[in-house]
Amino acid sequence: MIIIIRCFCLLLGLGLTQAAHASVFKCTAADGSVVFQGSACITGDEAQIDMLFGEQKKHEPMAMLDGSWCELGTSKVLDGTVYRDETFSKTWVFAENRMTQHIQQGQRQDTFNYNIRQRTGNFVIDHPAFGSGQVSWHVRRHNERELVIAAYGNFTHLTAGECDVAMARN
Repeated sequence: MIIIIRCFCLLLGLGLTQAAHASVFKCTAADGSVVFQGSACITGDEAQIDMLFGEQKKHEPMAMLDGSWCELGTSKVLDGTVYRDETFSKTWVFAENRMTQHIQQGQRQDTFNYNIRQRTGNFVIDHPAFGSGQVSWHVRRHNERELVIAAYGNFTHLTAGECDVAMARN
């Protein structure tokens, strides 16, 4: 019986910990209406609410991704060590509904075009190689020099501009 009670307490504690770390956003529209949601606000005023500590400072909405970005490498945590695969170079080019990747690996040069759907803070790539046909990327950091995106539990780090890649011709 003691073991059952301890297991129940452990599961209850884990459940409360997960709920305490959930992100909640308080969004205020131009007409003054307020909505609480689990994703960043698309327009209007925003405040992120920490389930343990209450309302946090207001964040400016992220700009949509646009332009060329050179992939630096990946990391397991947002501010962790970035590991670069030296065998290839990859440039990501974003437009409103399209993302193109220019990849050079040795003498091989490839260009891949993907349809994407962008929202503030994330984008979805339509690609059959991802099993379900699409993969959702979350923007973790975005400014004029740096872009960090996350999918599948890893972070991809990019810097503004194109990599030193000879672009493949279609």
